[in-house]
Amino acid sequence: MKIYFGGSHTVEIESDLRRIRSLPVQGIAEWIHRRFLGESFPYWWLAIFESLETSLSPLLDVAESQRRRDFEIGVECVRLAVAAGSIRPPMGARWNLRLAATALRYIPPIEGLPGILTPDGAAELALDRMPLSRDRALMESKARQEEYLAAGEDFFAPVGQAIPVVPEADNRFSTLQDVELILSALPWVSPSVESEHLRREIDAWLKIRNQL
Repeated sequence: MKIYFGGSHTVEIESDLRRIRSLPVQGIAEWIHRRFLGESFPYWWLAIFESLETSLSPLLDVAESQRRRDFEIGVECVRLAVAAGSIRPPMGARWNLRLAATALRYIPPIEGLPGILTPDGAAELALDRMPLSRDRALMESKARQEEYLAAGEDFFAPVGQAIPVVPEADNRFSTLQDVELILSALPWVSPSVESEHLRREIDAWLKIRNQL
């Protein structure tokens, strides 16, 4: 798989992933820093995540040790992508939930996975990454709906014309979108969460999901 970033900058994702797999987990950050001279790209990270997710399919005939290592690499890559600012923390929480949901598909379970990939660990991280409280999320959702209903014709881009980029408008409800991003992923692990406290929190969030 190739990723094009413009000009002659082309990245071979499968080659990069093979290199990452050859490294100790604690050495991945240094290699990525050298690979991109301190700058990495969101699309590169997402391609790495997707490739790892594909390789973690329970349908593939892969040694358990390799699967365990790919899960560990996935956790580390998500952490590094968030730390680098290449993906937002809520997006990182969503990808961690995806990894945790994939781990749940293995019967019997894979032993020795990071605690953050248990349903409880992934759900707790996701809840910690919620950028708004429930009350604030409902308020922002109401404001967004009111703004949409009150919008005039100039709110919509004419057919065939470029859409002007207005940073303030683009960011107006970005935190609400991050809440919705996490809420769409929590059901992947919520039925397997054991902590009563976490279950109550998840249920409280999911209860307002349809109101957002």
